Amino acid sequence: MIEKGEIVYCNITVVKDNKKVVLNNVVYKEVDGYYKRNKVLSIEVLKRLGFESKQKGFNEVKKSNEQRNNITGAYE
Repeated sequence: MIEKGEIVYCNITVVKDNKKVVLNNVVYKEVDGYYKRNKVLSIEVLKRLGFESKQKGFNEVKKSNEQRNNITGAYE
């Protein structure tokens, strides 16, 4: 069983045109029980990838005052 919003690498069985179709090696995110407008019947999880990042902002970056040496290329 996967949690809502979890992203997994899996094999899934869907109903497409009133037929059961097995889709192998797909990335699926559980939201509403559908995969590309097809109802999902079963999920065989191969690997759990995690959850989508909920962070909405950007990180602030400060400029470095370090200078490179022209001969060695090392920072001074």
